[in-house]
Amino acid sequence: MGVRKKIAVSIVLVIIVALALWQFTSPQLLPSVGSKYSAFGPYSNRGSWIVSETMRYGSAYLVISISNVTFPRTGIGTDYSLVISDVNHTITNSIVKGFGVRVTGMSIRDSVDGSTSTWGNGNAVSDAVQATSIFFFRTSTNHMLRFTVTFQLYDLLPLGSIPDQTVTQSFNITQTVL
Repeated sequence: MGVRKKIAVSIVLVIIVALALWQFTSPQLLPSVGSKYSAFGPYSNRGSWIVSETMRYGSAYLVISISNVTFPRTGIGTDYSLVISDVNHTITNSIVKGFGVRVTGMSIRDSVDGSTSTWGNGNAVSDAVQATSIFFFRTSTNHMLRFTVTFQLYDLLPLGSIPDQTVTQSFNITQTVL
């Protein structure tokens, strides 16, 4: 095999590896699940909100649901779950097969004492995006918690994805702590 053929084969292999990395690092397709996560239950016992987002190649109605997974007490961490799911979406370009969401930040701030918490990725749901957090309450009272979530929307192509826009939303919930 000549030098030119070796170079051509190397270039083709590099392109194949680059496309594979692009595909495998893209977020998963977020299918329409309707009101599955917005109905009162284990994923939305603290509330759910419908958010309309207009993207480059379509629009989507997302549900952001917040729930406390464990019973809130002082001195013991309370687990919170935030789930982002797709109620309905419209795609305006035939090359886009859907969209995906990746949570890039979440914080919880207490209005009573000003304490905040950090977040982590959850994986309890397969057809939505989940972020979790542990919050430590210091006092027994009614707390007003402000959840601020930042997420990136992606347009998913047959191979790979294109970042569309970054969204930051805030939601208030009331939590009684005994």
